[in-house]
Amino acid sequence: MTSTISITPRIRGGTTFRQDPLWQGITAFHLDDPTAALPFSRKLARENDWNEHFTSRAIAEYRRFIYLCCISPTGASPSYVIDQVWHKHLLYTENYWEHFCPHVLGRKLHHHPSKGGPPEQTRHHDWFENTLRLYQTVFGESPPADIWHHTPRSPKKNPRSRFFTRLLPLLLLLSILLTGCTPGETVFGLIVLALVAYHSARKSIKGESSDGSSGSSCSSGSSCGSSCGSSCGGGCGGGCGGCGGS
Repeated sequence: MTSTISITPRIRGGTTFRQDPLWQGITAFHLDDPTAALPFSRKLARENDWNEHFTSRAIAEYRRFIYLCCISPTGASPSYVIDQVWHKHLLYTENYWEHFCPHVLGRKLHHHPSKGGPPEQTRHHDWFENTLRLYQTVFGESPPADIWHHTPRSPKKNPRSRFFTRLLPLLLLLSILLTGCTPGETVFGLIVLALVAYHSARKSIKGESSDGSSGSSCSSGSSCGSSCGSSCGGGCGGGCGGCGGS
């Protein structure tokens, strides 16, 4: 049985969310570093195999989710897609904890994963349903189904990735024919060469550099760890824990 909780959102500065200075600060906050070779949005897209348009929409809905967390006394629960954005943002510890939370939100916004088990699943299912109702109340429209649908399914993958997946067997066959080898000769080496060609093609599609610049590093005195103490698993039943009352 789903419990419906009546929540009065705490919108400040006006009668609509667009007039709220908090919302204005959230939308104006930059997640992408213009000096980065591989900024936040591109890393997010690459790791989830999302296209640019879907990634942009997912980030926009993440901003709405964060706003709901801050205006609801009971917090909010994210969808699977939004949770992927949140997890990635939490990894940018300086951006999230030193700039976003204190200067934009005016509070700490922690991630609370589900503890697991049937009672917890029921509780978080109800919490998520209440979040969807709050979304409708605050933003005056239904949440986009492809982003807020509560399943751990990924959006449609880039068709170019599927193209190179299908091309791999052809590359192997072509290598054998061109070298005149019999199937028993150096086939393993040809497979390795084909896999290298396939991997290079995928890297060129995703815009990765060959020098490994997509990695991250920590300077002295900074924190390398994620503030999310554990993984949420498939779909994350957790949420922001209700910061609206602070």
